[in-house]
Amino acid sequence: MDRFLTQPNASLTTMGRGKRGYEAFHSRNDRNALSEYHCHDFYEFYLHIHGGQYFGLDNSLYQLEPYQFFIIPPFFMHGLICSNDMKGYERAYLNVSPEVLKTLGCGQIDLDQFFRSRTARGQNIFRMSEEDVKKLLPWMDQLQADGDSLSALDCFQNYATLINLLSLVCRAIPQSPALATSVISNSVIQEVLTYINSNYTQPLKMDQLAKQFGISVSYLSHEFVRFTNRSVYDYVLYRRVMLARQMMQDDLSLNTIAYQCGFNDYSNFLRMFNKLVGMSPSAYRKHLYSLRAKKE
Repeated sequence: MDRFLTQPNASLTTMGRGKRGYEAFHSRNDRNALSEYHCHDFYEFYLHIHGGQYFGLDNSLYQLEPYQFFIIPPFFMHGLICSNDMKGYERAYLNVSPEVLKTLGCGQIDLDQFFRSRTARGQNIFRMSEEDVKKLLPWMDQLQADGDSLSALDCFQNYATLINLLSLVCRAIPQSPALATSVISNSVIQEVLTYINSNYTQPLKMDQLAKQFGISVSYLSHEFVRFTNRSVYDYVLYRRVMLARQMMQDDLSLNTIAYQCGFNDYSNFLRMFNKLVGMSPSAYRKHLYSLRAKKE
């Protein structure tokens, strides 16, 4: 099977312009850097234009066609699958934090809830018209071209652009039938992935997984890496840490969160959280509290 690929030089879990709360990217190239099956704490609105083969969302693979539009909510596992000889791969994406989405609704619509309600029903994939794509790409290019230092007027103009862009997306969704045809390229590994996604907070062992699905440990190890570009062990730890990030938005103790996410040893939780998030759990919680204070 081909391997998962994502945009080059992109962090797996953080936004490049995280302080701003949004970023856009549009490019056409023939090769991308390999990256793991991943998730993040912001929305990704991904437009496929040309050249890709498959897109993975949690347990399923979807064959890519021009002008397909994916809405990927926070902490939703995903990745692009392309062969090494792909040509003319072109895509555009917009990353937006839930907080910025709520602001962009201008008190008239809760955009965070709007997109969550649709993706909760499995409506993650839509097709955009060529006319809408021609409107959307210049806005993406405009947002991508902005540097890191913006004046208050620049930020205001960017918000106006974001409102236009997301308004187009909101209008296009009802006009397009949801596309939900999954491509099964390795049914056994996808069954394993589905099982892990439902049980990753529980103790999981390679030999037990292999026996449960009637495959050898070596086959499971090799094929799972080919599917997600992560080992089973790394994938489980990654999902546990990402769940911990979600749970830290509530007021549970860090010890309780670690235990509920499947870590029986707090020192192991601390080590893995630092490795994947880049800061300690307590520092990350302080960061969340500071963001909450700014909104209030």
